[in-house]
Amino acid sequence: MTSTRFDSIRLKVLCVALIAAYPAFAEAGVAGHVQFVAGDVRVVDANGKQRPLRKGEAVDEGDTVLTGPGGSAQLKMIDGAMVAVRPATELKVNDYVFAEDDDSKEKASFSLLKGGLRAVTGKIGRINKDRYKIETPTAVIGIRGTDHEPVVVLPSAAAPGVVPGTYDKVNVGATTLTNQAGMAVVAANQVGFAASPTNLPVILPKVPDFYRATPAPKQEQKQEQEEKKSQQAQSSTKQDADSASSSENTGSGVKTESASAATATSTTSSATPAATLTGTDASGNTLNLSSQVITTASGQSLSLNGDTLNIPTPPTQGSVPYTQLIATYPVQVQSSGGTQPQTFSYPGVYYFGGPSSSVQRDAAGNVIKVTDSGSDYFSYRSTLSQSGSVMADPGSNAASGLTWGRWQGGQVTQTSQYMGVDANGNWGLGAYNASGVFVIGSNFTTNATLGSGSLHWIAGDVATPKNLPQVLTGSASYTLAGGTRPTDQQGNLGTLNSASLGVNFTTQIANASLNFSIGGNTWAMQSSDMQLNGPHFSGYNACAGTAGCTSSVSVTKNGVAMSSIGTPTSGFAFGSMDGSLLGRGLNGAALQYAIQEGVPTTQVDSASGQSYTTFVNNLMQGVAGFTGPTQNLNTPFRAVGVTDGWGYGLDLVDGSISATNTTLFRGSIDAGEAPATRVVYGADGLNEFLGTATGFTPVTAGTFAAVLDTPATIKIGSAVNRDIGSTTIGTSTVSWGRWEGGSIDIYSRDGAIKLGTIDNSGRSVHWIASPVLTDMGTFTSLPLSGTATYTLAGSTSPTDFKGNVGTLNSVTLSADFTNAKVNAGVNVSFNSATNTSNWSMSASNLPLSGHDGFGSSTMLNGVNGITHTASCSGPSCGAQTIGHIDGVFFGGAQGAAVMYGMATGSTTSTASGSTFTPLNAVSGLAIMKR
Repeated sequence: MTSTRFDSIRLKVLCVALIAAYPAFAEAGVAGHVQFVAGDVRVVDANGKQRPLRKGEAVDEGDTVLTGPGGSAQLKMIDGAMVAVRPATELKVNDYVFAEDDDSKEKASFSLLKGGLRAVTGKIGRINKDRYKIETPTAVIGIRGTDHEPVVVLPSAAAPGVVPGTYDKVNVGATTLTNQAGMAVVAANQVGFAASPTNLPVILPKVPDFYRATPAPKQEQKQEQEEKKSQQAQSSTKQDADSASSSENTGSGVKTESASAATATSTTSSATPAATLTGTDASGNTLNLSSQVITTASGQSLSLNGDTLNIPTPPTQGSVPYTQLIATYPVQVQSSGGTQPQTFSYPGVYYFGGPSSSVQRDAAGNVIKVTDSGSDYFSYRSTLSQSGSVMADPGSNAASGLTWGRWQGGQVTQTSQYMGVDANGNWGLGAYNASGVFVIGSNFTTNATLGSGSLHWIAGDVATPKNLPQVLTGSASYTLAGGTRPTDQQGNLGTLNSASLGVNFTTQIANASLNFSIGGNTWAMQSSDMQLNGPHFSGYNACAGTAGCTSSVSVTKNGVAMSSIGTPTSGFAFGSMDGSLLGRGLNGAALQYAIQEGVPTTQVDSASGQSYTTFVNNLMQGVAGFTGPTQNLNTPFRAVGVTDGWGYGLDLVDGSISATNTTLFRGSIDAGEAPATRVVYGADGLNEFLGTATGFTPVTAGTFAAVLDTPATIKIGSAVNRDIGSTTIGTSTVSWGRWEGGSIDIYSRDGAIKLGTIDNSGRSVHWIASPVLTDMGTFTSLPLSGTATYTLAGSTSPTDFKGNVGTLNSVTLSADFTNAKVNAGVNVSFNSATNTSNWSMSASNLPLSGHDGFGSSTMLNGVNGITHTASCSGPSCGAQTIGHIDGVFFGGAQGAAVMYGMATGSTTSTASGSTFTPLNAVSGLAIMKR
């Protein structure tokens, strides 16, 4: 399932962002942030990765927000605009650029593919009205400073009496609806309508009945006050632990119209007190909800009272394989209104895997239930089960250990429970209720009726060693081992004719092709440049041309290329793939594939007599398994960790992006594991490594400018290595240093093409590198009990963003492995003409997660028992100081690396929210020894 920022067993240290809402995010494509979420809400990023959407998360350019039948979300855009997304909606953010210092660059563009929203425009819509638009299948909506409610009704989802097309109701101001036939101006209290791209938009004589009152998006403070009153009026319910599993839908929601449920329902269970106050999960952990105590299978008691939850890190699995499963089934989105709502289906893809997952099978080997008990500190818990389904197409491959099958018909149930904080500040397992209030002990349940469709699943041993996909070079070809028969929503069964998969580990690219027949037609799919993310890869055919999107999928029907954009004559076909390398030595692979076809049909509006085009939608999907060569399990590699004072793991200050921060941000780099030959040392220290780069200045203007985490070869360029050092910890020698000043060169991952540079003047990139390794698990394995205190073994000098070098006065680190907690602190000082200051940071009760790492920021001070403070004293300090601290243990916990960053400045309130304006920032690293 979805991983957290702590789940990677690697030396790489995640660098938490020093300053929230940096313009770096604006340059990288951040469009806004999520204020509230209620019900089933997901986001699909520009690379096709889908995840539940959480309160506080950023929404980027290229992201698509999907709400289920009972789901809703409120977005606060970077220019202060507010967008309330209604249930059963698909909204893509195409472009969103806001620059107060140069409004010539500003623009805002959405694609509303289905469903509805209510939008109150911000500064872009008020100042640059001509640069704001909402594209729909039948028209483009422009605005003239407004509060309006667009709705797109698809032909497949139109309720009786509702004509498919684009509607727009204006509450304040005015909008325009424009298409190939002309334009209509929609004034306040009017509704515009465009039935098709070739039908002239018109003003309707009355407001359609499906327009129920949708509250205007509210500012966060007022909304939270209302929710707090609602919370106080309710009684929180705590339910059995074994009914709990996981969802990542978090946050509060704007009350909007809920779609009626015919084939899919989403509910939150929290209204009735549980009769039983104890329960045992699949791992043997017993939860007593009366005393708020968890008793583990080993007999250890853990308190849930107050705002603490002490869950020890589970034993590392080492080389013991565990199952990873990919499941995909039609997620049904319903039209609102009417007595018999229609549905539109898209492929929901779910990953289960890890030490906390379990797969239940019947005697024939068919999967009947999947559970993820979420033993990691920040994990959620989930189950996927069926009732009334027929087990079909069971298959297996002994060489790769793959198994597959499908659930035909019946009902799929997904339950979920996750960590959260309730209105009283208590932290625990639970879910958000229908009012958007987090309730400890409650759980979220989604039921979907498959009808004529199927849930397809494929499972195998997780890829081991875990780091192997990143550290291999060369290529591997995979051949088809088998798979399920493709199915569609019309009850047809097809044939998987052929499929192949190729992986280039040097460039970290996977490509797949397949051919299948169903319903009298033959379909072919071919991917292009699916980027590996560890062992995973994905692609979709609307990706081409999207910022930050490198993969695309082409689709042909009976030999004719299909477009992902529908036309009145040709229709459309949207293709997508998701897959993973599996097995020990990556000797297997799994792939799910789907095609959403839209067949055009002409209808006549009974009221106007005008003809318009609609699309009859059909979803075809299946899974395929592959076998490939077993790779060298002992492939040598090195691990590199870097910090340059920047990172994208966590915002430190709530608020919108401010262009004033561009004085500090000039690009950022990150690292990880790489082939040993690609970590290059010279006489002066580290000179080159594989990693990712963000926000660099491209060689070709406009290229990569808004790309996040571009896979790249990072070279020292004209920077100079300083503070070079090394020490032996256990049997391993680690080294460190920093790249000072100059510029850093960014090349393609294979090192052949220069992509751009990062201005490193006035700052340093601090680095630490491991020796040549063949087993990361041994290098980072930790004890499961006991405590340890560490002392300084070496460090780089702290540096600021003005070119000054300071003094590391002290650093502390202690670990409680029994309770998986870490305490850390750092003190640095500067004495120069442009920086006279003393900086101090202290963090305690940090969770030890991912078996080897820890991390926190001042934003988490007071959350879940964490104490994290930072201060700056002296004439060079601002009114506020923020910071992050991250670390990793290695050498069997005999040593550790601590990376830190702090910024000083001031926070101001604007119409768009609070903005942190930095005066200066410092960063550095320390090597600790037991």
